[in-house]
This record gives sequence, C-alpha cells and structure tokens, in this order.
Amino acid sequence: MSPSSVELLFAVGAGEQIVATVEYADYPPAATQIPRVGRYNHIDMEALLLSQPDLVVVAKADTNAELLQRLALVGVPVIDSSVSQLEQIPVVLRQLAAISGHKAQGEQVAEQFQLRLQQLLQRYQQRQPVTVFYQVWPEPLTTVAGGWIEQMLSSCGGSNVFASALADYPQVSVEQVLVAAPQLILKPTHQGFSNSESQPWQQWPEIPAIKQQLQLTIDGDLVHRNGPRALDGLAQICQRIDQARQVYYRE
Repeated sequence: MSPSSVELLFAVGAGEQIVATVEYADYPPAATQIPRVGRYNHIDMEALLLSQPDLVVVAKADTNAELLQRLALVGVPVIDSSVSQLEQIPVVLRQLAAISGHKAQGEQVAEQFQLRLQQLLQRYQQRQPVTVFYQVWPEPLTTVAGGWIEQMLSSCGGSNVFASALADYPQVSVEQVLVAAPQLILKPTHQGFSNSESQPWQQWPEIPAIKQQLQLTIDGDLVHRNGPRALDGLAQICQRIDQARQVYYRE
C-alpha cells in the first residue's frame, strides 16, 4: 500500500507475490505491471478484497488515518513497513522476508544495507560541517526539521539551517532563508520534475549558496522513500554536501 513497501518486498525476493498496490509504485520496473487499487489517501476496498491478499503491507506513517481505520475493518492482517531512521530498514527487510518466505535473501540484503550505511557514515559524518537549506516545496516554501531527511543531512556532515523548527515540515519565508544564509540549497526532483522552478533564488546572490552556484538537485524518489534505495539517496546527499565543502574549505 505504498511505493516504499513495494520496493522493500522486491528487495527480499517477494515482488512476484504482490497482487495489488497503489499509484507511484514504479520501482523496480516490474512493479509498474502490478494492478492498482488506489493511492495513499484512497483505496478501492472492493478491488483490494477481490485480489484476495493474505497480508496488507502499509507504511502507516505516510498513510491517511481514515484509510488505516478502514483497513483494520477488512479482516486481513496488516503489517507496518514505515521507518523513521535508516537503521530500522534492515529490521523491516528481515521482517518482510521472514513472513513472505524469503528469510535467507532478506538476511543477505539487510546485512549489505547495514555494511554500506556504516561505510557512508564513516566516510562523511565527521567532515567539516556545511549549512544546508532543504527545499521540499517552493509554494508555499517548505523545508524539513527533524526526522528522516534531517538524519540524512547530519549523516553527511550537513547542518540543517531550520533544524530547530517545531514542525516536521515547516513553512518558511524567503526572508528567513536570507537570514539563515545556507551554504548549500538542496532540491529534490521527482521523475525528472524539479520542484524548484517557481522559486527564483538567483534574485538573492547574498545567499552563500547562490553566490557559489551551489543550488543542487537530488533524486527525490531515492531520498523520500524509506526503502532499500535510501542509501543511494544518502550517497547523493553526501556527494552534494561534499561538493559544497570543497568550495568553502578546499578539502
């Protein structure tokens, strides 16, 4: 019931067992052939039941609360695949692998994930910090504070300029960004579309990131989905922060 759930199941070898999914579940390519029964905030319950699932895998943290209540009434067991920290992904991989009959492959994939995560942390986490503004969306101008993306930034030696905001996804003003003076602006793209076009940052060359031409993009599907490809997203963030680091500190 989420793109990340689909990716997790394919990673442990259970992709062919998925009988239905939701919109935007597009990775790996084989996932595009799975029948759709809805999206994150609406499910066609009749279509779901006709697919006769033994289990519903859903990322509860990213799913409409009313939908979760309806799923609970269906009578099909539900398992939560959502995570809030990178270190939790191997746990979910092992869980899904065990319940789908792919324990050995799940263990292998989980161990590979843990090893690569540790390697990335050892390489980047202790490097000279770089201040970052992460633009989730341009209108209203939205960023992140805490949670999944915050961990990714800090794991790469990035310092989120809005880390102290109270909301997880605070709306901020251009004036606040000017005052924060980030050394790097990161903007996710989704399927080739950048969410940044309507925010003309070039008007403010006093921002260090603009002055140094460090308004950079990353693949939002890698970063925002809490599946096994999250480490590819983490590597991208680390590379972008390292690119900025070399400009300011000449490491």
